[in-house]
Amino acid sequence: MGLFCIIAFNFFSLALAEEKNKRQPVAQSSDGRFHDLGDGTIQDVKTNLMWMKQDCWQLEKRWVSWYSAQEFVRRMNNKRFAGHNDWRLPTPEEAHQLYDRRRLNKDKDGDKIFIDRIFPKGAGWGTWTSEEKGNQAVVVSFKDEGGQTYQNKITGQDAFLRLVRGPVT
Repeated sequence: MGLFCIIAFNFFSLALAEEKNKRQPVAQSSDGRFHDLGDGTIQDVKTNLMWMKQDCWQLEKRWVSWYSAQEFVRRMNNKRFAGHNDWRLPTPEEAHQLYDRRRLNKDKDGDKIFIDRIFPKGAGWGTWTSEEKGNQAVVVSFKDEGGQTYQNKITGQDAFLRLVRGPVT
């Protein structure tokens, strides 16, 4: 009887955990690609990545160096932001997938950025990524034609950050 109770409890716990991961979105992008899960996250159903809805500028009103971005990742994981502790910097490829010339949004200065409007206006114009080369790291831009640039990891000016979780692509 004891073994049955343990098995039943584990099955019930797994079912609850699975149900939690299948939350119904509170909003969707016009094309259905992005789902706002109502907990500060956006699920990209095309890539199966989960993004923070707000970037570090929207949350903390400051730019960050690449090293400060690493600390931001640690803080979000330590506090289990939205119930998860596996947040990370996106790869350049992942960040580029947010850029869509057909989607108009506004950055913190009111300038055009091309990410879906399910992400709130007022974000930074791009994001630091996990790709490093010496004392530089890649920043992906959501402005104009998109693209990427290497910036100094310590003195990188005007740099922002949007965290992601999910399988590295």
